[in-house]
Amino acid sequence: MTGGVRVEVRITAPETCPVADVSAATGGTGRSVTWSDDPETGQTVEEFVLEAPDESADERDLEVPLETVFADASSEIYRFDRDCEQGCPCVSIERYGYPIANVEASEGSLVITFHVSELDEIRTVLSELRSRYAGMSVERIVRSGTKGADSRPVHIDRNTLTDRQTEVLRTALEMGYFERPREATAGDVADALDINRATFAEHLASAQRKLLPTIVGDSPLG
Repeated sequence: MTGGVRVEVRITAPETCPVADVSAATGGTGRSVTWSDDPETGQTVEEFVLEAPDESADERDLEVPLETVFADASSEIYRFDRDCEQGCPCVSIERYGYPIANVEASEGSLVITFHVSELDEIRTVLSELRSRYAGMSVERIVRSGTKGADSRPVHIDRNTLTDRQTEVLRTALEMGYFERPREATAGDVADALDINRATFAEHLASAQRKLLPTIVGDSPLG
């Protein structure tokens, strides 16, 4: 039995995230982000810790008013209100039933961590985020091992792939090439990428050769 998959996504300059805005404006890092909904008012109260800012957020002219909850020599805690229905990356993920495990904001970008039970569950969430946020990229996917002595996380580093290989894998995934039964043929994906089937197969094979040893482990022959 697998222990699930940890997913980390980065969203650059999301338009609807005050935490990201504050990190960009002050040079600090937003952590420990929490929120609570009030169904009666339709408002969400959100708090976050801003660590090591170059200047206080109170000194900046920000779009969303912030309330200082606590401050010491190294960090400040801020609170703000937003509409419960306001679209934001965390809300988009939670609507699929995946609680947010961690959020960090730095230099105007968000890194969001959440968990899914199986690898194939990621496809729908990533497609949703990519359609809403142009600056979305996958930072890492870590799959836990089976229980027992060999149980260990597997870190899949997307930086091992070229941009073209990443595009090929992403397009094939989004079009359902890896589904059973397949929702798209190799020809369909190749046409969407404006390449021939042989080139698609070559890119796909190269990407798999880079990723599979990390997932299944290196097994020398002989």
